[in-house]
Amino acid sequence: MAWIIGAVLAPQMGLAQGNETQGFVEGRLETVTAESEVTSWHVGRSGVLEIIEGGAATRVTVSDYGQVRVDGGRITEGLALSYGARAVLGNADIRNDTGTGLAVGTTFLPGGTIAPSRADVRNSVVAGAGYGAHVSFRARLSLDNSQVIGRDHAGGPGIGVKLNGGSLSMSNGSHVLGDSLGLQISGQSGGVPGDPGDPRESDVMIDNSTVQGVAGPAIVAQDAITARITVQNNASLLAGNGTLLDVGGNSTVGFTVDHSVLSGDLVADDTSTLDVTLQNNAQLTGNLVNTNSVAINSGANWTMVGDADVKSLSLAGGSVTLGSADQFRTLSLGELSGTGLFNMHVNLLDNTGDLLSVNGEANGEFLLNIENTGQEPNSPDITPLHVVHTEGGDAWFDVVGGSVDLGAYSYLLERQGDDWFIVGSGKTISPSSQAALGLFSVGPTVWYGELATLRNRMGEIRTSGEGGGWIRGYGNQYNVTAEAGFGYKQRQTGLSLGVDLPVPVSNGQLLAGVMAGHSESDLSLSRGSAGTVESGYIGAYGTWLMEEGYYLDAVAKLNRFRNKADVSMTNGVKAKGSYDNFAYGGSLEFGKHIGLTPDVFVEPYAQLSAVTVRGGRYTLDNGLSARNDHTQSVLGKAGATLGRNLQLADGGLLQPYLRAALVHEFSRSDNTVKINDISFDNSLFGSRAELGAGVSAALSKSTQVHAHFDYMKGEHIEQPWGVNIGLRYAF
Repeated sequence: MAWIIGAVLAPQMGLAQGNETQGFVEGRLETVTAESEVTSWHVGRSGVLEIIEGGAATRVTVSDYGQVRVDGGRITEGLALSYGARAVLGNADIRNDTGTGLAVGTTFLPGGTIAPSRADVRNSVVAGAGYGAHVSFRARLSLDNSQVIGRDHAGGPGIGVKLNGGSLSMSNGSHVLGDSLGLQISGQSGGVPGDPGDPRESDVMIDNSTVQGVAGPAIVAQDAITARITVQNNASLLAGNGTLLDVGGNSTVGFTVDHSVLSGDLVADDTSTLDVTLQNNAQLTGNLVNTNSVAINSGANWTMVGDADVKSLSLAGGSVTLGSADQFRTLSLGELSGTGLFNMHVNLLDNTGDLLSVNGEANGEFLLNIENTGQEPNSPDITPLHVVHTEGGDAWFDVVGGSVDLGAYSYLLERQGDDWFIVGSGKTISPSSQAALGLFSVGPTVWYGELATLRNRMGEIRTSGEGGGWIRGYGNQYNVTAEAGFGYKQRQTGLSLGVDLPVPVSNGQLLAGVMAGHSESDLSLSRGSAGTVESGYIGAYGTWLMEEGYYLDAVAKLNRFRNKADVSMTNGVKAKGSYDNFAYGGSLEFGKHIGLTPDVFVEPYAQLSAVTVRGGRYTLDNGLSARNDHTQSVLGKAGATLGRNLQLADGGLLQPYLRAALVHEFSRSDNTVKINDISFDNSLFGSRAELGAGVSAALSKSTQVHAHFDYMKGEHIEQPWGVNIGLRYAF
């Protein structure tokens, strides 16, 4: 005899019980409107009950392949389905203040036939006391933008949905909430007559939806249940006690998180089996307790919040974050396989850090993303720090970027047997140190690029000899290799302008003037690190043109630098820092204009320049500290210009020329930089050769334009190109 919820009576018959009227629907369609007098209904034998907008019922039971359709209606004392029944609920309000709001049952028929029921709920609310909804073996409940709520009642727990081997699918922002727990998956049938006692299997799909236990776990699996749970598409699990999934009572659960972010614990007891899969950029932060296997794939990540022990871990493009800078963790594995990433932290101040310990075989290729820091170890010659232990296998480990930045230096990962250590041998200057050293050494090249020689700055002033105004635009690139052993590229662009007036002297003409300008230098360092120096400056100059062809040019200049570092550490993480400082210096250039023929001239010259760039102290946001008292440069230059004067038909003058010079940097010992109190020689001492070509054109007596190209190469520095274009207008 099959078990059926409710009684089966003749169709179209009403029965009054106290103040309640019960209706029966069999083999026909009945519609409940606002005017209907019947309060409770039983639907059976393929009957169909419709409750439309404004219609209401107290209790509704459906069996024997009957159907109930609710579109805008209400049921106030619960809806129960059995024996292959079907419910389609849209914009419905289903409640029961004394029991289950929605029961989706299954009937077991003689001979082993099973008649499960199904409920499809859309844009609706289902609420009950004890259980919001109860789904039996092979029965199905689907929620689309709907809520199911289970409230604590008469001392019993409030459970949003209870599954006894049934299936639950949630989509489109649905929400299951229980005062005690959100979803209970159980192997017990609940005492349904005819239950064959087969092992219960439940299938749960949570798609862009939420399961919430207000006081307890989000999901509980118990009583020898076998369940598949998938959480996908930005779905959420919320737990009042921090446990997202609690598996017990000899149960087996496969739990998959797909493109969702979860925070909380997954727990299994000693009798149960829990297998976890994270995929498609899923993020899980929490403890995994008694987990059998974990698979992390396709950009997914597990962030540990305590030490963890997992029997088997496989990675396929996924990652594990062990600890933090404040709390180190140990991940113990029975076995490890695949390809993936471990985010780790170490502290070489006390030689501690995260540890990956594989107590069986490790096979595959793995990267260790060890947090880079600017803080300095106790000694650059560090004691090897143990970060990976294995018991064999063909696994290969490397660090992201090939080394680990720890203070002033970058350190290597070294294999020793089946274990892996961070070691002090083979260390190199870290990108953070390179950026700091680069900013402290770049000041002189910035200053000299703005200064240049008299001809570069003002053109051929002998064509006028009068006071006037000038403007100059320029660009330079320098490839620098400092004494400390690192290099960078500097690209400078800038604009200068000035004005001068003639001052009578007994011999020749003296021009006295003032100038101002701005430049910006971009530094390109290794691994994508960069720096910028914004320079603003003012200066004064005097240029004496003597009758015998001699000239003397003197310049004094004051700069303010704004320095910024944008460091890309070896693991790709950014660090930033900035500081401001001043520079002051001057230049004295002496030369003579010698005519070889009426059209050809040579102009030997010598220039001595000196600049002092005040130092500073700053700290990158990764903790690296850099300081420098000052950077000193004394630059000597001796060379000659060979040119020709070409008279133009309109009376103008074109003057092409070539120039060659020898350059020597005299400053050697005053450019020490301390990185975390480790001293580095930042000197650019050495000699160089300089070649140049240019042209000056006097378009009229008052207007002149000029252009110049430079190349320089030598010890520590190369200038592949330098371009200068200027205009002078005489008053």
